[in-house]
Amino acid sequence: MMNLSRAVVRSFATTATRRSTAVGKEQIEKGYFEIRKVQEHFQKKDGKPVFLKGSAFDNVLYRITMALALVGIGGMTKLFYELSVPQKQE
Repeated sequence: MMNLSRAVVRSFATTATRRSTAVGKEQIEKGYFEIRKVQEHFQKKDGKPVFLKGSAFDNVLYRITMALALVGIGGMTKLFYELSVPQKQE
């Protein structure tokens, strides 16, 4: 009984790197290397935020989002001004 509990604890305590080196490169899926290439692309140190590193389409979406946010802020500012300043009675 004691050996079984030790084996269970040891299986959870074994590090992932030790297990992966035992598997060997021939059993690693092809998709893993494609994912690694994508990760390397997004982790490059080029000064861009990660949400702009995808493509030019990301840049367009970002600019549209910022423009709509500014329009919304302007509309809210106008609304607050109209509600806080009394209108002149004619």
